[in-house]
Amino acid sequence: MLLNVPTNWDDQLLIGLEDLPVSSFYGRLQWDVIGGGRPAAAVPAVSREKAARHIKLIQQLGYGFNYVLNAACLGNTEYSPKNQAAFRELLDWISELGVESVTVSIPYLMELIRRHYPQLKIVASVFCHIDSVDQARFYQQLGVSEITVVQLFNRNFNFLQSFSRQLDCKLQLIVNNACLLGCPYRRYHANINSHASSSLGIQPSFDYPTISCTRARLAYPEEVIKSPWIRPEDLHYYEQLGLDRFKLSGRTKNTPWLKKAILAYAGRKSPDNFAELLSIPHGPGSFNRKKYAEIPEVGLNIDNRRLAGFIQYFIDRECQLLSCKECGYCHRIAQKALKTEAELVKQAVSACDNLLAEQLS
Repeated sequence: MLLNVPTNWDDQLLIGLEDLPVSSFYGRLQWDVIGGGRPAAAVPAVSREKAARHIKLIQQLGYGFNYVLNAACLGNTEYSPKNQAAFRELLDWISELGVESVTVSIPYLMELIRRHYPQLKIVASVFCHIDSVDQARFYQQLGVSEITVVQLFNRNFNFLQSFSRQLDCKLQLIVNNACLLGCPYRRYHANINSHASSSLGIQPSFDYPTISCTRARLAYPEEVIKSPWIRPEDLHYYEQLGLDRFKLSGRTKNTPWLKKAILAYAGRKSPDNFAELLSIPHGPGSFNRKKYAEIPEVGLNIDNRRLAGFIQYFIDRECQLLSCKECGYCHRIAQKALKTEAELVKQAVSACDNLLAEQLS
């Protein structure tokens, strides 16, 4: 097992991880000219100087580092000579730091990096939405050495087995994101966050996808169970398929939260409340809770004991071919394993409704 874990640029995060299967850290500046998958307002600010020192420390401890350049949209700025020069300046800086790899979404950037920075390994972001063998092979031809699997397929074992056997590149799975299953907002949200973390973009005052997804999780608790996370105890099911590279989500989280998640997955054991490992934007450990201050923080408890054997239901089933309404499995698990504070949930749903109504008016 190899874990690719996020950094929040706190050197204390690196202490006490010796002898764990952590292979690399990943992160990015709060702002840069390309942008990435998290809005600048949701992550800690860090200077280039501080980032460089932190990356050097990571490397001295024997870990790799991946710089995230996974903007899903550049607003056509990539074709301006002025902006191309700015992209190259950023890539020059990344390269001078001895960074091993970069995570990228846009094929044009992949080709630019392969041409001018051949020493940088290219990881295809989950924002590429690679969902077929032919598409994956296309990215391999662009120079991609590792693909981040679309989370929709995390519990589709037939797809994962076939996918991995037909490709030369490595595959990594995101294990603890709490996105909605097959989220209808995911492409739009990726574009919003790309512009909200680029120095050429605009920081939006309203995050429509996050508010909408938050409301769905609160109003329909089974959505939390349907979310394609993978428990630490269930990693071995994927290793049996030859998949041993796992990515933790959590660049928006503080150091205690991140350490708990890293130790849980490294030790293959969840806390009693599995929800403590889920990277939820407005949840515990968030770096910037002010962004969601209008929404009450709802205590979410998922009894990990009730999830024993949960994943086995999916071994020979493909959720993409089933109707959740007719299946009902995750709804039944939610009724047994998930508890929330009913009054706070009601208040939080109402707060989401008010925010959406105000924006849409």
